[in-house]
Parts: sequence; structure tokens; C-alpha cells
Amino acid sequence: MKRSRPSMYQAGFTLIELMVVIVIISLLASLILLNIDGVDQRKAMQARESLILDLKKINREANDQSRIYALGIQSATDVSAFRYTVLEYKNTLSHKNSRIQIIEQNKWKAVPDFPMRTLPDRVSFRIEPADYTFENANNSDLTGTNAPQLIWFGNGEVKPVRIQMYYDQKPVGEMIQVDYLGKVDEKN
Repeated sequence: MKRSRPSMYQAGFTLIELMVVIVIISLLASLILLNIDGVDQRKAMQARESLILDLKKINREANDQSRIYALGIQSATDVSAFRYTVLEYKNTLSHKNSRIQIIEQNKWKAVPDFPMRTLPDRVSFRIEPADYTFENANNSDLTGTNAPQLIWFGNGEVKPVRIQMYYDQKPVGEMIQVDYLGKVDEKN
């Protein structure tokens, strides 16, 4: 009977082979995780581009129809995402015995032609007023502290603002600037 000698090369993996496989798997896992975050970042950039297009459309509509529009926002909650819509200023007055009486208290109504826009999860924006004074303005519904932050006056003028998009409370892209003539500066 012959005895077999242990061969010099036994089947199995060496320590170096195992380490190479672990490194490769780690690299693939990190790339997948980075790509998932990148997809969300791209959604935030797409939402930014959609907002810019909406701002330009609202400016055209307000000027073409000589209507007073505003951007109404609803902040995100536990059950709903950040949303925005277009509001129209409706000042309903009644003339009675040469006295003007206001009929409606809520003068901002949603524009039915502009559906509510919902941003992707964890995406939002903040509107900051720009330094600009309306010298002849006396309607506090439009220029007061309770007025919407972004208003198109229907005569070609706009309440100038800066808008910053956010994803997970981190800024996305450069600020969007809307000047007093409604021009949207969309630096990337």
C-alpha cells in the first residue's frame, strides 16, 4: 500500500487572495452608496431646473394677463413633501353709499391652471427678500410683512428675491436670483 504524500499546493485561498476580494467588494459597495446619494442629488437639481422654468412661466403669465401672482409655499411635514403653487391676488371690493368695503379677507387664491408642485423627498427651497424699496407702494397686502415673499405685480415688476434649493438641508447649486423686472438669473 502506497501512502500519499501531502502535496505542496493544497486547494484553497491564500490570505492575499481573500484580502483582494474584500477590497474589491468594499470598493463596489462604496460606489453603490455614492451613486444612490448622487441620484438624490440629481433629483434635487432637476427640481431646481423645474422651479426656474416655473418662475419664468409665472412671470410671462402675470405680465401677459396683467394679474398679480405670488409663489405660495408649503413646508415639508412628517406626512407630506415640500410643495409650492401659484396664488392670485383677488381684491373684492364693494361700493356702498360711496364707501368702499372689503368683502373677502383672504385675498390670495390658488390659480387653477397651475397645479401644486411637489418636490422630491428631502428637497426644499428658501426664499430671501432682496434689498429693494417700493417708493410709491401703499398696499400692505402686497408689500407688507404678511405678504408672500415672491410677487409678480402684473405690470412687469416683481418683488425681488433670492432662492436657494436644499437637499437634506445642504445647498444645491447657486442661488436663483429674481430681479425687480422678473429676470431669473440661474447660475449653476
